[in-house]
Amino acid sequence: MKTNKTLVKTQRKSLDEKLLAFIPARNLPKPKSGWVRAIREALGMTTTQLAERMGIQQSGVTLLEQREVTQKISMETLQRAAQAMNCELVYALVPRDSLEKIVDDQAIKSATEILKRTLHTMDLEQQNVGAAETKLHLQELATEIKNKLDRRLWGHQ
Repeated sequence: MKTNKTLVKTQRKSLDEKLLAFIPARNLPKPKSGWVRAIREALGMTTTQLAERMGIQQSGVTLLEQREVTQKISMETLQRAAQAMNCELVYALVPRDSLEKIVDDQAIKSATEILKRTLHTMDLEQQNVGAAETKLHLQELATEIKNKLDRRLWGHQ
């Protein structure tokens, strides 16, 4: 099945807009004891009370809180704990840059690698090109890779 390139570009733009709301969350420090414990304690709830609300043993809550801190907790378990404390589990992957910039940077990186091999071959054949021409070729190749969603964007497949 071929990817509709226009659809992918539209989805990327739309997702970039939606993800803007999560940018402030990137800088929000996570409690050292984890979110579950911090919220449970802020609610004045004991581990025994949370365990009852979740339908598990008290030791299960202690383990759950430890696993959250060590990042070995499942999404399902976090969801159950959130529900038991009348909370919503909010899950998102928040890009460090816009998705558009990530794709642009990757296209330049891929184009640079491709062009480096080509220029090496041309140098061996004494067919040198100038820096301005190389820069122009780099931009053209990067644009082509990005616009065509060329498989070389993310690897050599």
